[in-house]
Amino acid sequence: MRCLLIDDDIPTVHALLGIVNWEEFGVTEVLTAYNIEEAKQIFNGGKPDLIICDIEMPRGSGMDMIQWAREHQYEGGFIFLTCHASFTFASQAILYNADSYLVKPLDKQELEAAVQKSIETLKKKALMGEYSKLGKAWLKNKDLVERGFWNDVLTAAISPRVHLIQSEAQKRELDVSVDTEYVLLLVSVPRSQIEREWDDSIFHYALTNLISEILTGQISAGRIIAYQADNVFYNAILVENGMDIRELQHSAEHIILMCRQYLKCTATCYFSEKAAVSGLSQIKTELEQLDESNIIFRGKVHHQNEPFHYDTTERFTLDMELFTMLFIQKEKVQIVNRLKKELETLAALNKLNSATLHSIREDFLQVVYSLLSRHQIGAHRLFAGEAAQQLAHNADSSVFDFMKWAQAVTDKTVDSIKEVLQSEGVVERAKRFIHENFRQDLSREDVAASVYLTGDYLAKVFKNETGQTVKEYLNDCRIKEAKQRLIESTASIGDIAMDTGFDTISYFSTVFKKLTGETPIAYRSKHKSVR
Repeated sequence: MRCLLIDDDIPTVHALLGIVNWEEFGVTEVLTAYNIEEAKQIFNGGKPDLIICDIEMPRGSGMDMIQWAREHQYEGGFIFLTCHASFTFASQAILYNADSYLVKPLDKQELEAAVQKSIETLKKKALMGEYSKLGKAWLKNKDLVERGFWNDVLTAAISPRVHLIQSEAQKRELDVSVDTEYVLLLVSVPRSQIEREWDDSIFHYALTNLISEILTGQISAGRIIAYQADNVFYNAILVENGMDIRELQHSAEHIILMCRQYLKCTATCYFSEKAAVSGLSQIKTELEQLDESNIIFRGKVHHQNEPFHYDTTERFTLDMELFTMLFIQKEKVQIVNRLKKELETLAALNKLNSATLHSIREDFLQVVYSLLSRHQIGAHRLFAGEAAQQLAHNADSSVFDFMKWAQAVTDKTVDSIKEVLQSEGVVERAKRFIHENFRQDLSREDVAASVYLTGDYLAKVFKNETGQTVKEYLNDCRIKEAKQRLIESTASIGDIAMDTGFDTISYFSTVFKKLTGETPIAYRSKHKSVR
């Protein structure tokens, strides 16, 4: 996705380039223009997806630009910037279908929200365009139409009333009986039960094809509905009452076997009781809940009214004192192995249900949080990454997912405690982070988060080792870079200030003079003449 920034004020353009994390919004190329004529030349070379434009410019206004662009069939996003609000400008912006109208000085959050809004609108337009192209072909395909109908029934997109379901079937010209009863077969494959790396869409396609081939001659393709919920791949199969359920159960067992053999995954099948068409959406929800509660009975065929048998006569309690000692001794392997052994023992005795697994997780976290607090390590920062959060989200799903999460938590906890006990390593990592990121808007808390410490604790360790505060060290890095840029480049003082991480030219000049004894202009004049 391409974005074009237009503003006659060069520092504003540079600020716009730096204030937004463009890649995060899917923008791979950001072009710049300082007047309307430059912008039109860029536009003619290839239309951008989004234009961010100042309204008041001496060589043509932003309103001139949007009018010209719309006349050239430009359907992309448009965000206006202006120094003061004006009803006239706002009304014209609406007339030409602009996405947003922002008043300077720009607020980072408001700008990012406007960019996000424009990009989402562009995606919806693109999607609707695709739907429009495919709509007629889609309606001619009977299996797709029937699959869409049953998907709507199962998700209650069609109100679960018989006459409304019948009416919708007639609208779609489907030969569907709403008076008969149905059995729902749900095939489930959690991502954690897949032994090899798959792209989600490719795996789901392969799974659905395998199921369709096994059920050929029994179920039409239009009654096999593939969908994904969280990290679980599902296929829901609609079976009319009167079909040979024993033969279908044999097919379900065959699906499980073939999934293991060819897709290297563990599939589990669930049969519902007979239900009216109006009750199918509720049945689907109940089978999904049954699957969610299945911790140790994977790879089998289950029936809706045959609950899993767990022995819950005795409540299991994790030996927190033992695990605390293992953490203190930094015995990562023993921690994981001991936890794995406990779970395997409980599973073998049919004592490991979802409630017990969750209880063990909470006890384990209590041990971890207690130790982290003792070492002044912020747990919310340590486990804040997307991967860590995903592991935590999946931890209650199965023993395998739980152990993946426990391994990651153990490694992070032990390694972080080791780093705190070796403060030299922590300070060096903090300094490296500053050197790599000083051009950004950094705070003491940002630096502390990079080494998983609280701001106060890092400040104390950093000052003791370097004799400087984090802020002083950060400013040193910035001024060293600025000194080099002043001598070796012809960039303006304002550009150098922003490029080295300072918010304003005045603050940059103040810090520069404090650390060098000279103003940036004097320093450049003196050292350039020497060279």
